Amino acid sequence: AQHPLPLASGMLGGAAQLIHRALELVQRDSHDEGRLLSQYSRAVYFEENDLETARDAYTRALAIAHRENDADLELRTLAEAANIDAFQGRFQESLEKSLQGLELARRVDNPRAEISVQFWAGAGRLLTGDLQGAKPHLESLRDLADRLRDSVWSTTAFYVSAIASAYEGDWGAARRFSDQGLAISPMDSRCLATRMQLEFELGEFDQGEVYLERLLEVMRLVPSGPNFEHMLPALAIPLAARVGGGAHHIETAEAAADAVLTAPNSDTILGRGVRAGLGFLAVQRGDATAAAEHYASLTSSRGTVATIPLVFDHILGLLAQTMGNLDLGAEHFEDALALCRKAGYRPELAWTCCDYADMLRERDAEGDRVKAVSLLDESLAISSELGMRPLMERVLSRREILGA
Repeated sequence: AQHPLPLASGMLGGAAQLIHRALELVQRDSHDEGRLLSQYSRAVYFEENDLETARDAYTRALAIAHRENDADLELRTLAEAANIDAFQGRFQESLEKSLQGLELARRVDNPRAEISVQFWAGAGRLLTGDLQGAKPHLESLRDLADRLRDSVWSTTAFYVSAIASAYEGDWGAARRFSDQGLAISPMDSRCLATRMQLEFELGEFDQGEVYLERLLEVMRLVPSGPNFEHMLPALAIPLAARVGGGAHHIETAEAAADAVLTAPNSDTILGRGVRAGLGFLAVQRGDATAAAEHYASLTSSRGTVATIPLVFDHILGLLAQTMGNLDLGAEHFEDALALCRKAGYRPELAWTCCDYADMLRERDAEGDRVKAVSLLDESLAISSELGMRPLMERVLSRREILGA
């Protein structure tokens, strides 16, 4: 029961029940119980959707670790707690625990626990708009994965590095990291979704379709439920439809979304990703009722980004616009612009500028048209520099309309 848990939550294999039985055999508040509770926190959360028990378990494990002066146990427990916080969308809390863990890792020789806190530190910074702060963690993550010769961690390191590069608009690095991840795990849905979106952003639609078909193949091989294999198609397909203008596979995306949202405890990063995908569909259809539903579910994600390039304030602005509340939409668009500019998330900045300009043209208040022209100029400059052909064409058509 004390054997280290695998990284993938879908491979826990009944660990929660096994550890629960082991907990009955040890003395309460003993050192042995602390080791078991550390493992139990993640197992009971991901296998039984019991967040309250999970938090109680890692809180008690940390207390025992402090009492016993066991830095290794504290490090391992912080890694598990950071994982749970991140999955709940509590990225700042996850980041804080990860940084505490990294301080302990300086004096504890436990590379498997260290790689976990290194990952959540990098992911936490990336998902809250600190790209430059994330980069050292991602470099260390790749080095640790190479040292451990762990294929799951190596794929994960290349995936999150590809995401960071895509957020920055460094398509060459994103492709390189994507290739490395897919060379290890050709059917990893995270790498496939990232690569699919990259190809669509650059107008390479045929190549994007190749990765989309592989992504759907993976989804069909995995049991229906709240997992990345269903969340990612539910988000990536609507994003591809926005870029490419197509509407195929939309029913598949909605079915994948339903598999996540009908499961218990869907208010996680999986549920939020699905809501963002459904939100894009509501925007494209002009469905104000659906837009209001998804808006309410996503407001807690303000100031953060998704696991494939998307700023939540951006989709909130589009949803508010679809609901008919253009002033509220402007607030969200301004927040999205501020986050993208501060973080250096240039592709998302370009898309936000274009969508915000559309909303300003619709509102048509004093100064809106002048600001819309300025935003379109900024969007065109970024998309031209980054080779984002579909967005370039969209911006040019918007400028013609404003000119007329």
